[in-house]
Amino acid sequence: MASKFDYLRKNLYAMAELCLEQVLILDDAIEQENPDLAKQVIERDDLIDSLEKQNDNLSQNAILEAIANRNLLGMDQIDGEVILKKDPLRFALSSIRINRSLERMGDQIVNCATCYRRGLIPKGFFRQEEILDKMLSRVVTLVGMAVESLVEEKNRFYGSVHTVEEELNNLCHSAFLKFVLDPRLDKNQFADLYRMILGIERAGDYAVNIAEELVRLNTGMDIRHLSDPVQVTEKTKVS
Repeated sequence: MASKFDYLRKNLYAMAELCLEQVLILDDAIEQENPDLAKQVIERDDLIDSLEKQNDNLSQNAILEAIANRNLLGMDQIDGEVILKKDPLRFALSSIRINRSLERMGDQIVNCATCYRRGLIPKGFFRQEEILDKMLSRVVTLVGMAVESLVEEKNRFYGSVHTVEEELNNLCHSAFLKFVLDPRLDKNQFADLYRMILGIERAGDYAVNIAEELVRLNTGMDIRHLSDPVQVTEKTKVS
């Protein structure tokens, strides 16, 4: 029983670390204006897809095994508010959600790499425009915090994740408004730049999804779509 869940956990960590490596390579590709690095991002996506399939099957099997063994593990005798992440069933369910977010995050990073590798965006454009450089920096930070939180199985970064996400969303919105009528870009160049802006924003969104799922795993609280999720999580820490 333990080895099955250990294998699932190990696979999930490996997938998360691959996603972090992908966004770091994308950042290097753009900073160094190196399309070969962008090609690496695209080619490595198969590794993430393979782990996603493995983790999906592992999670489903783990759920069935957890249900069958709940009584043997003594989970039927523990208060539901205390179980939280100690319950293998809860962990297996969270793994499915985290697995999907990681796979979709990987897809968004690949979309950005594909657009960049086409070479339509003028050389040096990202380095010349501070707002684009900040966007890349913030998404790297978000993915890094999500991965570290996952490996630690803690939600202590959630407040910071929420703050960086707001900043990233504002940057992406401002970038769209700034470049939509930029005379330096023709329609095809802007289309690829816009796809990259969307990909960066959505990669950040999936990092936040992972952080939210870790809050649910650790506290049992579903904080999605709340008006002030940070305040809710802070109150939980105090209590």
